[in-house]
Amino acid sequence: MFAVLFLIAGLLIVARPGSVPVEPFAVAAVNAILTPACTERSAAAQSLLSRIALCDTDSGDKQELRLLISKLCCFEADLITPAAGVYRTLPLQFRTAHDMEPASTLVGRCFRNAIRQRDIDLIVEKFKGRGLQLVAATVEKSELVTATAEFMEVLERTRSALQNTCLVPQPQLDTPEGPRDVGYWAPKMTDLSQYKGISATEK
Repeated sequence: MFAVLFLIAGLLIVARPGSVPVEPFAVAAVNAILTPACTERSAAAQSLLSRIALCDTDSGDKQELRLLISKLCCFEADLITPAAGVYRTLPLQFRTAHDMEPASTLVGRCFRNAIRQRDIDLIVEKFKGRGLQLVAATVEKSELVTATAEFMEVLERTRSALQNTCLVPQPQLDTPEGPRDVGYWAPKMTDLSQYKGISATEK
């Protein structure tokens, strides 16, 4: 008798109207257009994306700005991750408007220490110029100052990751690192004492 009642109660719970089915997703589903890859790492990037979403204009500028924000965040993610690979930047599109080379190629050169300060300056300057144009074109004028500051914060984090990861001291075999380190040869004007051995020659 009790078994029948439990069975009926279970069927009523399962079949009650308005019940929401629970699906076995491991993570929450995310709209890849409105929330591009890697942007969850930066509060400024998320805030800027929310301002873009409120804009009424439906043009390619919004799509490119989302791509640029995603690219900047994925640069930082790949550069500072312990895995040291191009896992997040590999699927990103190449855009001639703001890229000088594919994102994954830049990260790979960085890990090989094949990048110099001048390269970083040029890359960041192109990101900055195009990014500020896109922000001005997609954000309301009343929010332009705040949106610009948010974009510059995202860009500065990427610049910092490039500076700290890609740049390494270049070898200088002829110069000691410090005043107490031994150099590879002595200056010409150093007054050395006379060698007194068999093969010694007078100065």
